[in-house]
Amino acid sequence: MSELAELIRINKNIENQNREIIRLLKIIAGEADFVDRSGYIIPEFEEPEEVYPDADSFESLLDVTCEVGDVYFIDGDIYKLTVQNNEKVIDNLMGGDETTNFNIAEIISDESINRNQNIDDATVILTDSSKGKLPQTLELCYSQDAKKVFIPWDQAMELLGAPDTLQRVLKLNFYKSEDDLIEKLFSEE
Repeated sequence: MSELAELIRINKNIENQNREIIRLLKIIAGEADFVDRSGYIIPEFEEPEEVYPDADSFESLLDVTCEVGDVYFIDGDIYKLTVQNNEKVIDNLMGGDETTNFNIAEIISDESINRNQNIDDATVILTDSSKGKLPQTLELCYSQDAKKVFIPWDQAMELLGAPDTLQRVLKLNFYKSEDDLIEKLFSEE
């Protein structure tokens, strides 16, 4: 990635963090506009209208072909598990902290290697860390050009707080267990 593209990516992460800080401050100050019946405050989703110089060369974090054993997953940040020289390597594509919640990604990677079959490009697996933050996590998936998102079944009710636009643009799939997820990822459609 060029230095300019890296700078743009870092700036976008800072903007997202600032929006979340402002949203939380509004909650604390009692100025939040959108609250559903359960008390969950629906975040405002804004598409930035800014045009960056050299925007054509900017690539999303998910805009690559998945090889056998590669798995993208979200545990707060976007991570990519790859197999290099028979070792599993986990990269935080957003430049943040390391994750310890990669069990499901490791299982999918092993299955991909056993079947010698890659998962579809721009497919993201959500972990239980997105619980309570599903709308924000889906916005992150959308902003990084995800096409398919696999979500734990117990988070389905959180879609009530997600904008309809995200639900129409992303192909959402729910999984109840690791075996269910494997079946859905590697089945012939």
